[in-house]
Amino acid sequence: MVFQAEVLQPQMVARFKQIIDQGELAHAYLLVGQSGAGKKALAQWLALRLFCQHVQDGEPDGSCPECERILSGNHPDVVVAKAEGRQIKVDQVRHLKAEFTKTGMEGQTKVFLIEDAEKLTVSAANSLLKFIEEPGPGVYILMLTTNKNAVLPTIQSRTQVLDLFPLSHEAVDQNLKAAGVPDYLRPVMLGITTDPDLAKSLIADDWFAKAVKAVWGWFKLLAQGNPMAFVNVTTTLVPLMNDRQQAVVMLDLITMLWRDGLMLQNDLADHLHYRQWEPELEQLVGQLTHQQILQASELTLECRKLLDQNLSFQTVAEQLTLRQLAVINLEGRMHRG
Repeated sequence: MVFQAEVLQPQMVARFKQIIDQGELAHAYLLVGQSGAGKKALAQWLALRLFCQHVQDGEPDGSCPECERILSGNHPDVVVAKAEGRQIKVDQVRHLKAEFTKTGMEGQTKVFLIEDAEKLTVSAANSLLKFIEEPGPGVYILMLTTNKNAVLPTIQSRTQVLDLFPLSHEAVDQNLKAAGVPDYLRPVMLGITTDPDLAKSLIADDWFAKAVKAVWGWFKLLAQGNPMAFVNVTTTLVPLMNDRQQAVVMLDLITMLWRDGLMLQNDLADHLHYRQWEPELEQLVGQLTHQQILQASELTLECRKLLDQNLSFQTVAEQLTLRQLAVINLEGRMHRG
């Protein structure tokens, strides 16, 4: 059986095999890596390895009763804590503390998995310190984070910090393909996320495909200096907005278009996100100067900050459109020589 961790983090799996074989497994690890890099898959593999009844060549078999319960999320001695909303609060840590004090229900081994460790409140993190420092025999604590710097230094100092390897392009592409992202949208999705779970949520109800189409239509008007781009914000972009995450993605899609324009002007077409639209995009940006594209791109990045200040997407997008139209129409559209 091939586990996801072996596909996403083969070097880390090999490292843990060696650590376990040498009897040097630490009691607490902080696994650091980008979304979709395989942190949870690696933690699951380690739990499987610790509980499996039929380990062969350092590998869990994935089919024994212990493995099956872990894979289904129903093992009583594998306890998971994750954020409820934006934080992991003290109440959740109290539950963990209670579990720490118990012996394993069916053996001496217990595994505690804390997802999004950067979301621990300061009080919750502080209350964990003693238990991380002295967890007891057979107890292993696996903390996952995308942002090591957001985890308290006191937590880091009491764990073995492991930075996961960046995913290969092939692994990311396979992740997104498995998540159901169509071939033509995968290069665009790569500019948004490498996390297959987030990708899956974005393509639900064809939202991502609709958003890409809407942004592309808006951009075509804008790049030609057409004032209808402003109207397009209200008629096409805004109706697609249901929450802040979608608004952030929409602005990211706009940023990527201007970025692709700069790539084309610098003969770097191999690095495009909007590959399917390359011929038309090249024609559009060919009417603009390098400075105009650069200014328009910078304005998009500035508007991202406005969104972070809780302005509505409509207000941000309308302001952005007006300012970019001013940049494009200031000198008139120009053909590249």
